[in-house]
Amino acid sequence: MANSGINKVQVKKARDALIAKGKHPSIDAVRIELGNTGSKGTIHKYLVELGQESGVALGGNIALGDKLAAIVADLANQLQDEAQTIVKEASDTHQAEIKRLNDRLSEHQKLLQTANQQQEILGQLLKEAEAAKELLVKSEQEFALKAERLGQQLQSQEELIAQKDAHVMSLDEKHLHAREALEHYRTSVKDQRDQDQRRHEHQVQQLQGEIRQLNQTISIKQTDITQLNKDNSRLATELSETRKQLRLSEQNHQALTAQLGASEDALVTMTARFIESEKQQRVDAAAIKALEQQVATLQQASQLMQVELITVKTELSVKNQLFESLQPRLPEVVNQ
Repeated sequence: MANSGINKVQVKKARDALIAKGKHPSIDAVRIELGNTGSKGTIHKYLVELGQESGVALGGNIALGDKLAAIVADLANQLQDEAQTIVKEASDTHQAEIKRLNDRLSEHQKLLQTANQQQEILGQLLKEAEAAKELLVKSEQEFALKAERLGQQLQSQEELIAQKDAHVMSLDEKHLHAREALEHYRTSVKDQRDQDQRRHEHQVQQLQGEIRQLNQTISIKQTDITQLNKDNSRLATELSETRKQLRLSEQNHQALTAQLGASEDALVTMTARFIESEKQQRVDAAAIKALEQQVATLQQASQLMQVELITVKTELSVKNQLFESLQPRLPEVVNQ
């Protein structure tokens, strides 16, 4: 780069030194005398001024090649300034693009981090849903076992009720036989009484003279009637006991019927709970499926973000390589 720190006095000293040495004070020679510093255009300008001041024409002391060299030097300086401007603009544009890409990369990283956090939350929710599903499966198995036990108890109750029904039927048959026997006894007693009464009337009508014998016969008959009354009372007592047993059997039957109804109600309740558990399980399965779909969607979005991030990094790397390849070429253009 040209040094703008030289002045007219330094150029004059360098020219006078060359003249004193018997050398031609060309632009290149003056520049070498100055220690290879200063631009050729500046040296040319000061040499022209010094020549005008000394009354020496520029055309007689400075060769045409020096003029061209000065012109080329000015053009080189101008090209160098323009190249520096281009490099500065390209550098600013590149830095702005790098900043934009870094901001975009930071934004995508934040989105990726948010997606990963959401994925972790959904994974935790999925684990909780799976744990709830396992609890529901265990509850369903317990309900199934309870239903099976209730079914066995119901079967046992039905068998017990069948036995009680058979016992009640047996008691009914016994009661029926007792009633038939009592009715037969009553009929036989009535027939016997009718026969005795007819016989007695016949004897009274025909044997009024045999009052003593008739009285003895009446006494015997009364004794028989007393015995029959005792038998009748005994049979009535047995009938009462039989009726009591029958009422107890009916009460037991009603209790068993109520117990059976309670067992049926419990079975209906357990069945309703089991159906509700199945409904809840289906709802939980739908929720788990929705969560799985949401997790899959987030995973796809995460993959797309990662692909876009790789694309941005690749684009940034390509632009960096392009900028690095552009930097060494600009000085070459200036030197040419």
